[in-house]
Parts: sequence; C-alpha cells; structure tokens
Amino acid sequence: MAVLGHDEIRSRLDAGEVFALDTWDENRIKEASYALTLAWDGLVIDGRPYPPDTMYPHSQIRIEPGKIAILSTKEVLRMPGDLSGKVGVRLEFAAVGLLGLMGIQVDPYYGLDKPKERLYFRVANLSNETIRLQSTDEVFNIELHEAKGATEPKTEKADGWSRMQQLMRTQRDTSWTYLTQIEQKAKETEERFQPLILFGVVLVAVTVLGVIATVMINTDASDAPRWFANWGYVVLLVTFVTGAASVALLVLAEASHRGAPALRLIGRFLECLIIRSPVRLGRWLLKAPLLQR
Repeated sequence: MAVLGHDEIRSRLDAGEVFALDTWDENRIKEASYALTLAWDGLVIDGRPYPPDTMYPHSQIRIEPGKIAILSTKEVLRMPGDLSGKVGVRLEFAAVGLLGLMGIQVDPYYGLDKPKERLYFRVANLSNETIRLQSTDEVFNIELHEAKGATEPKTEKADGWSRMQQLMRTQRDTSWTYLTQIEQKAKETEERFQPLILFGVVLVAVTVLGVIATVMINTDASDAPRWFANWGYVVLLVTFVTGAASVALLVLAEASHRGAPALRLIGRFLECLIIRSPVRLGRWLLKAPLLQR
C-alpha cells in the first residue's frame, strides 16, 4: 500500500478529508506524515479525567515516572473510505521514555459518523524523570496509507472517549504502570522487614549474652568474679527481658501497618511476653541456690 507524501496529504486536507476543516495545521505536514496536535481537553492526567470540552487547567502536562496518561488530538477525524492511518509516538519523545499503549491502526471511515471524533492515546512514562508536554509539542505522528476495498462499519461504535472510559473501568488503578506498582510494593516490603532485621540483630546479641551468662554460671563459682556469683542470674533475667522487649518492638512495628484492630492483640501479647513470663522467671530465680548464698 502506498504511503501519502506531503503534497497528497495537503490535497486531501484541503478537500476536507482525513481531518475536519479548521482543525489541522499546514505546518505540521511532514514529508510523508502529519504531526498531530495535542488537545488540552479529553485527557486523563494523574488519574483525573478531563472530558472533551473540559480544559486542563495547567500550561504544561506533566507525566511523572511510571505514570500513565491519556492524551488526545485537536484534529477531528474524517477518514475517507480509501485511506487508513498508522499512528505512533515520535522519536524525540519515545527516546526519553514515553511509550504508547494503544493500537496503531486508524480504519477507513473513522469519524465520519460522529461530529467531533478525535484520536485518543494512552501513554506511559517508563523513564526516571518527569516528561513535560507543551501544547506546541509534536508528540504523535500519523501516516496515511491507501486502502482498497474497505467497507463501512455495519454497527455503530461509541465515541473514542466513551470507549476509553469503558476500558479503564476494568482496571483497579489506571494511573500507574505495573512496573511502578511492583517497585512500590518492594519498597513497602523493605520498610516492613527493617524492624525484623533490627530485631534479628538484637536477638543475636541477647542470645550471645545469655549463653555467656549461662556458661559463667555453670563454671566453678570460685573462679568467677564475686559480683557475678551474686548477680549471674540477674544478668540472665535482664537478658530475657531485653529479648522480650525486642520482640514487642517488632510486634508494634508490624501493627503500625495493620491499623487499630491489631491493638487488642498487641496488648495480650505484651501482657504474656513482658509481664507474666518475666514474673514467673523471677520467682524461679529467687529460689535458685546461687542467689540464696
């Protein structure tokens, strides 16, 4: 299929084909394509929709890293039956991480049955930096191809904005890419495991201290310092309490992620771990032979 060049594109536009009159710009006609114009309505930015005729209130469109947006064109489509279009993101924007998440085919007769039909593009920013778009930027391109034997659609379709909204309703979060959601979950998991890592370090230290205390208690008391002979079991008690406090801190950190309903469970846990268990251990230690000397 032949691709229309500059002069043929201009001839078709002058005849009111491809785009409605007064919606296209002759300066955007390229050697063998047309650079589409960004509209400032018919958008979804940061998950917030701006339907047709509802203008976006800012002077530039910002697409943050990992976010998805829906953009549209100023040009109103009037595709004739003998032409089809191929659309895509222009190189200068694709090179900085703007990815098109849409079909590339514009069928013959597209827009002829609707007075203000335009093209809608769902895009994602896969870069690490914010992509800023101005109204004058040439973000998308359309190539026009000859189409032979095309037939008119037998069933009427909803307009592009309505179809885009219907597709978006099937997704829980349409403003973030899957890769960004994975990154967020990884950060949340890392934050949740930080208390566990701290607890592990404290637990190892407490365990080592407990082992040292136990070994010294079981050795010949005559070789041990007098203060340790009197307070060895106290050291063991302090070791246990320190370990219990570390576990309690871990539970509190986990509860902060789960909200208020976990407070009752925390209270019961702390009562068993910090109050009842040390009390029982203290009673046993008081009966120990070493402390009765």
